[in-house]
Amino acid sequence: MTVLAIFLLVIGTLLVLMGALLALIGTFLITIGMALILMGAALIAVGTFLLIRKLLGRGRTRSHSW
Repeated sequence: MTVLAIFLLVIGTLLVLMGALLALIGTFLITIGMALILMGAALIAVGTFLLIRKLLGRGRTRSHSW
């Protein structure tokens, strides 16, 4: 019974450590995913702004004062 108890203790410890590692990796991947989503949303906003500006006729025809 002592060998079985030690075996179960080792297996349980390994499972807990693997679960913690997977949770950390998952958190890291979620962070990367959110950063990509925010960058994509920023690019969509800039593209939409430039497209609307061009459609309204305020493209390169407007001269700068500098």
